[in-house]
Amino acid sequence: MVEFRLLGFVELVVDGRTIDLGPSKQRGIMAVLLAEPDRPISTDILVDRVWDDPPETVRHSVYTYVARLRRILRAATGHTETPVQIRRTFGGYRLEVNPDRIDLTEFRRLLASERAMDADHPDRAATLARALDLWRGEPCAGLDSDWTRNFRESLRQLRHEVVIDRADTGLRSGELKMVSADLRKALMDSPLAEDLHERLLTAYYLDNRSAEALSHYDRMRRAFVAELGVDPGPRLRELHSRLLGRQQPGIPRLVSTSTRAPAEVARLPDAMTFRGRQGEIDRLRQAFTEDTGHGVRPVLVTGGPGIGKSALAAQTATLLHDRFPDGVLRADLGGLTSEPAPPGAVLARLLRGLGLSDTEIPADALARAARYRELLAERRMLVLLDDAASDEQIAPLLTVGPRSSALITSRVSLGLNRIHTVVLRELTMAESIEILEADVGTERIHAEEWAASALVRCCSGIPLALRAVGARLAARPHWTVAGQLGRMSDEQQRLNEFSYGTLDIRRSMAPTVDRLGPRAAAAFRYLGTTLGPRELFTTVTLPGNSGASGMDALDELVDAHLLSVVEQTDGTRAQYLMLEIHRLYAKQLAHAAAAEPLLA
Repeated sequence: MVEFRLLGFVELVVDGRTIDLGPSKQRGIMAVLLAEPDRPISTDILVDRVWDDPPETVRHSVYTYVARLRRILRAATGHTETPVQIRRTFGGYRLEVNPDRIDLTEFRRLLASERAMDADHPDRAATLARALDLWRGEPCAGLDSDWTRNFRESLRQLRHEVVIDRADTGLRSGELKMVSADLRKALMDSPLAEDLHERLLTAYYLDNRSAEALSHYDRMRRAFVAELGVDPGPRLRELHSRLLGRQQPGIPRLVSTSTRAPAEVARLPDAMTFRGRQGEIDRLRQAFTEDTGHGVRPVLVTGGPGIGKSALAAQTATLLHDRFPDGVLRADLGGLTSEPAPPGAVLARLLRGLGLSDTEIPADALARAARYRELLAERRMLVLLDDAASDEQIAPLLTVGPRSSALITSRVSLGLNRIHTVVLRELTMAESIEILEADVGTERIHAEEWAASALVRCCSGIPLALRAVGARLAARPHWTVAGQLGRMSDEQQRLNEFSYGTLDIRRSMAPTVDRLGPRAAAAFRYLGTTLGPRELFTTVTLPGNSGASGMDALDELVDAHLLSVVEQTDGTRAQYLMLEIHRLYAKQLAHAAAAEPLLA
């Protein structure tokens, strides 16, 4: 039997025997591949996750370590029914292994099974116990990189939530001695975790151990004062008062599942449909672990049309259930429409999602904001605000309390303070190929690798364009990839190939271009007719305008993500670059404008 372990030291165990996976960097590569089994991981991502300060020879080191791991896996698992292999893919590597053989995957599977159960399901406690039994210590012990530390911390938070759920289940079922023993053990690792202390005090009280409960509270209070300089929080102080008054603490108030958000919370898409963006997902997840002392800063995802902002935000939200266990609230702000949703109307929708009826929602926008803050004060929720139009629209929606946070998408950069911004750029070649494989099929793409590579280059790394081309090929299994590439050889017709059904790159770009000022719109059309494919330039001089106005127009195009700035390492003037799809659209608009008759 083959087992891979991440919840402790990174290990391979075959038929009960532990196999040496080599030095720390080599084990680090193994950990990255195990974290996402059977998915291609690019060499750049491997380097970024294993080395904080990579040497110039780092790629050679990756090749060497991967070759050694292949030999180890071949020798250790070659005789088994399911030998494990590391396959070379476009620009990276993929670990081919049954995910059930990885302890982290099994841990997550058990959690998914438990979350599908009712709160009082008889198998719930045993499922949580099996999940916790998989842990053998600190995840990825012995490895040290920024990615490993962030990965480890996210798993710690996830385990903490499982400990809480296990305690809540035990409190409901009356397994009080088990609960108190488990919580005392958990508090050795997290001595200042108030939610663990709450449940331990409750378990003591319900087990007729009031003296131990009061003694524990006293020790805990002194520890808080010594370590943090503050008393325990209001929930613990209230519980202490109830214990002194010998009143029942009230288990439902302490059980996390009873405060879960109602069914109106957002239903997010299946994670299996999402591909790529692992680096951006890691950055977003890290941003939501950085507590400033006043809560987690809201995070803005911004980028050009069709780049996948909403899809990335939805995917990230599904991965943050450990950080925000009370669910996700989602609101579409209509930033691309002619009339974006007013903040008051958005607050009303969010309040309905939090369980209020229409008669309970205040009429005044300020009162709605106050009620919104009140309802989120004790919840741990993520508020997903999709397609924001402006600072004025978003500002009243960001008061989500210290335990919740907001994830925002917008085509514009917002200027509000305390927002962490992530700008989405084009997908890498490997990520683009992965999307095409998901839609068209791996065998078809691998059979025409050269044509597939050329095809994704035509798509400029824009997910919407890749999806449109992939959907067209998937609907025509008799077409070859080379044949589709040939249809895109004519510049004038290429934009048509980026439209299929509801997937239309021109329809996605139009609202962004329509919002440009007159000079920026003119510059966009002018560049479409004067630039060559992937041509760099430093300035633009518009007919009838000064050089300064031309630079202002370029800055507006950069803000709209229709141009990118290429910084020069030698200190010379920065250059600009327009993606091919944007250039073709600009050229089409310029020809259409030139063909329009002049009005009297």
